[in-house]
Amino acid sequence: MKKLILILITIFFTTAVNAHDTKKINFDLKKNCSKKRSALNWVSKYKLTKGGELIKFQSFTGFDQRTVLIDGHKNNPIEITGYLQLPKGSDKVPIVIWTHSSGGPGEYAWNDFVYHGTQNLLNAGIGVMYVDNFCPRGARQTWRDQSKVPLINGAIDAIMAYKLLQTHPRSNGKFGTTGHSRGGNNSLYLADVKFTSLFLEGSKGFDAILPEAAECRLAGFFDKPELTSNTKLLYIHGAADDYTLPKPCEDYVKKIKSEPGQIEIDMKEGWYHGFHYGQKPKKYKAMTVSKCPAFFVDNEGYIVGNEWPDLVLNKYKLYSSIDEFYDAAQIEPRKAWKTSFKVLKKEKCLDRGVTIGGNHMDEYMPQFINFFKENLI
Repeated sequence: MKKLILILITIFFTTAVNAHDTKKINFDLKKNCSKKRSALNWVSKYKLTKGGELIKFQSFTGFDQRTVLIDGHKNNPIEITGYLQLPKGSDKVPIVIWTHSSGGPGEYAWNDFVYHGTQNLLNAGIGVMYVDNFCPRGARQTWRDQSKVPLINGAIDAIMAYKLLQTHPRSNGKFGTTGHSRGGNNSLYLADVKFTSLFLEGSKGFDAILPEAAECRLAGFFDKPELTSNTKLLYIHGAADDYTLPKPCEDYVKKIKSEPGQIEIDMKEGWYHGFHYGQKPKKYKAMTVSKCPAFFVDNEGYIVGNEWPDLVLNKYKLYSSIDEFYDAAQIEPRKAWKTSFKVLKKEKCLDRGVTIGGNHMDEYMPQFINFFKENLI
């Protein structure tokens, strides 16, 4: 009990000492995010986050999980930027790969939870790598329009970062990953052995995965998910979330094939989307897809059920066959993704108006940090 109290005091003290006032941060996403310039360039020079290593690495742009299953992503290579921060010293350490939400890579600059979470991980002897999934793909954010960047690409970038960091001189070979909203989706993609085994050898993947507030109905997850063999997964979602609905994610995580003790689900009563953003919950005109047809794929990456093929082939006649649709998705994934959203607009299932915010950072931080400490150190 004394040890637990000491850990909690240490974490809260660290949060207070590393003052990070978002109101004083002069970060311009429009100026600092373009196809030629990652937002992480700014982060690497900012006084509270400088001193890390800016790393450019090879990744790919794809449409969905079938893209990866048939190597379609390799048709669209892209250079991605990551920013690696490591604990002081020269010891080999575990590393958490952090991917951003649909708010974009600007959250690495303004988000208090990301900053304090990183500082606490570093103080615990764990490295952190931020990954910019949007700027090189010509997007700054997608919360107003989710058609700008296909969901799967954050996961592709993260697994390519994992492969790169395996050979980093200070990596001890243990990895975690986390993210909120779109970042939570990335984490869930990365938890499935059918995805990771296409990039890594065998059934092992990330050692510790902590997804938050994912969108689980329309992400194209495998209908029969299976957890990587070495992974501990803690799934977090606000039970009051009206942006990415909690129940579909609770149901999805429960059906992931795994060994006893590998998975824990924590639904936070009364918490909304962005529960650790440090602001009172308020309404935003963000795009929601919760009324649209569910989208899951089988083990070969084909859409499960007839609803989506019916819309694309029969009702709106966008393609002459399902194979033509899949071929188009591999050649021009972003165009195919936008076309899918045009279907959703015609179906009038897209909506706007969600609640985002919460002041639960200090309450949640011990659980967040201790999960990675327990499973990576």
